[in-house]
Amino acid sequence: MRSHDPAAKGQRGYTPFGVEHAKGESRPDLKEFFQWGPMNASERGLASNILVPHIDDLDATVKSAYEKLESVGQNLMRAIALHLNLPESFFDTHLDQGHSIFRAIHYPGQKTPIVEGIRAAAHEDINLITLLMGASAEGLELLNKEDQWVPIHVTSEVLVINVGDMLQRLTNNLLRSTTHRVVNPPADRCHLPRFSMPFFVHPAEDMPLNCLDFCVTTENPKAYDDITAGAYLHERLVEIGLA
Repeated sequence: MRSHDPAAKGQRGYTPFGVEHAKGESRPDLKEFFQWGPMNASERGLASNILVPHIDDLDATVKSAYEKLESVGQNLMRAIALHLNLPESFFDTHLDQGHSIFRAIHYPGQKTPIVEGIRAAAHEDINLITLLMGASAEGLELLNKEDQWVPIHVTSEVLVINVGDMLQRLTNNLLRSTTHRVVNPPADRCHLPRFSMPFFVHPAEDMPLNCLDFCVTTENPKAYDDITAGAYLHERLVEIGLA
């Protein structure tokens, strides 16, 4: 709790168990988490990270991981720009001053097994794309186009890449945000905790998320009002109980 700052709205440091909930849900997810922003946040005019000097090497390890994932995220967004027939550097300026988030999540073990329960309710991420490293236990499921929940098993050798709501808005639903959830394990493993570490690729807060002109057609009319990334982020933080 010495790393908990209520004024940070869950964007820096520790957020206690039972605070965040999915959009449209009243029951909180069964998790607690620690969150970091850019390693040079103060230089970008953003809130500084909350350091953890009492745990050996944690801050240095997080800094290294963050910077590697930030680079991977920027390269993936260049590939997405090319896929959309945009200039390869379309997202670069927005990401150079971006507000990406690295989150370490802990789902505690459960004393009483609730096999049909949900550790994190179905939701879509707020950001452009999410990079998800292999978790310590299974439970991640994605909703496919046939409305079926598909278990996603990942190892430490791969990243799962999800489209987020900001990219969905920008492309006017050409790229759809990935609906996902975390379900409870089998009864004999409910007592075990689960750890995961997603990296949320966020642009600078002044980036317009207005639907790209070529994504708006007679067959696909404009679905979203114009908004900036910062305004949209605040709107969503309110909806999930962090602001």
